[in-house]
Amino acid sequence: MNIKLIYIIVLIFIVLLFIIIKNNKNKENYENINIDIGNQLSDYYYKIVMSILEKKDFEYSTNGTWYNDHYTDNNIHSFIKEFPQKIPFNEELYNQFVENNITAELLQKQIFGVGFWASITKEIELIHKIMKPTINKIFDETFIKLNIKKNVQNPIIHFRCADTPFIKQGWYHLQKYSFFNNALNEIEKKIGKINKITILSCTDHLSNEENKNACNKYAELLKTKLSNYNPELKCNTNVDDFVSMFYAPAVISTTSSFSFMSGFFGNGIYIEPIVMNVNDDSCVDCNNPYRGYNIAHNKVDDYHNVDEVYKLLIE
Repeated sequence: MNIKLIYIIVLIFIVLLFIIIKNNKNKENYENINIDIGNQLSDYYYKIVMSILEKKDFEYSTNGTWYNDHYTDNNIHSFIKEFPQKIPFNEELYNQFVENNITAELLQKQIFGVGFWASITKEIELIHKIMKPTINKIFDETFIKLNIKKNVQNPIIHFRCADTPFIKQGWYHLQKYSFFNNALNEIEKKIGKINKITILSCTDHLSNEENKNACNKYAELLKTKLSNYNPELKCNTNVDDFVSMFYAPAVISTTSSFSFMSGFFGNGIYIEPIVMNVNDDSCVDCNNPYRGYNIAHNKVDDYHNVDEVYKLLIE
């Protein structure tokens, strides 16, 4: 083998190595990143909407990160920085808001950024519908840029259980099993027979061992109740789970910013029970038909008593 040929082979090897490194430089083996992705992206989304209502270009501050439900002054996580930090004013979206009497003043009175995902009024529900194509495009392009786009075959249930429901926060409840069965029946009407589902259930968020043990029992009970759909229980990294829901053919949420921002703005069908504030169903004029499935906190003495709560879940 002559020297010239060796040089060519070495050069080709270097070029191929460079391409591999370049294509994978943004693709982290994402261990759980230390931010609340749902809260952060809800705040990001809220600020996009507010910039449109104020007829301004969108510019996202690089200061501040939502971590474990608390806002910090640290620079935002590199993952969030991959989303567009500047977006030109969109007059078409602004006109849609004006046509529906949606104003910045109205929005400021009703909600705050990290809670913007919750459809607690008909106006917010309508904003989500108007914004879905835009946010879907932003998310999809970002995941493609990061090389973390996925091919997801199975519908996903996001079963939120860790610090909730034990703290009895007004927006987070357990749902009766009939909710999941009815939601899956609705999905089958739209996409055909479901052969397998994934139940995403991660129990570490602001949790403790007692909570984790109870959550694991609740997740296993749900899996048993949905055995006809060949369910598998999974808990991956928060980035991986978020992206999985975004590309899933359908997502059933038990209500959270994490599953809403990924599932509602994703490519598939999204179903969630109506958000309940304290003991009353909110948004009585919203179009969400999934009402009456949440277990009211005042009906539960102790969520760690799984056997007693189970009686409410099978009603």
